[in-house]
Amino acid sequence: MNRFTEPSTWAGFVALFQVVATFLPPQYSWIAHAVTAAAGSAAVGLREAR
Repeated sequence: MNRFTEPSTWAGFVALFQVVATFLPPQYSWIAHAVTAAAGSAAVGLREAR
């Protein structure tokens, strides 16, 4: 479970959610975009493990 504390994991989630957003109907794609923004913020805010 230490992977969830690494920024690269959250950056991977960003890519995954953006791919998912392209397949969702427009009225639901905003959810994937919101999750993408949250995951991107987590990737920026977390420190690399040493």
